[in-house]
Amino acid sequence: MIIWLLWTSFSPFSSNIKDDGLVTLSEYNSIQNGMTYSEVIDIFGSDGENLSSVTIGDEQYHTEIYSWDGNGSLGANCNITFQGGKVVAKAQIGLE
Repeated sequence: MIIWLLWTSFSPFSSNIKDDGLVTLSEYNSIQNGMTYSEVIDIFGSDGENLSSVTIGDEQYHTEIYSWDGNGSLGANCNITFQGGKVVAKAQIGLE
């Protein structure tokens, strides 16, 4: 049983396991306005770092910005802004 678990965890044939945990440009490009944080995590494969969280008035205006390290040039990363629990903006630099 342990050998099978190790094989499935490290097998080069496991397409849903990321080697480095870094966001790629292709993954970033698949993020669309209206997606939830959970949907973004499903695509990126990891939680983001919460950079900012603020609520002004109703919960629909609760805004959070998350950052993920990226695959690409030195310092590559992306930020995704959520308002009311949905993607409203995104930005990236250096992703490949």
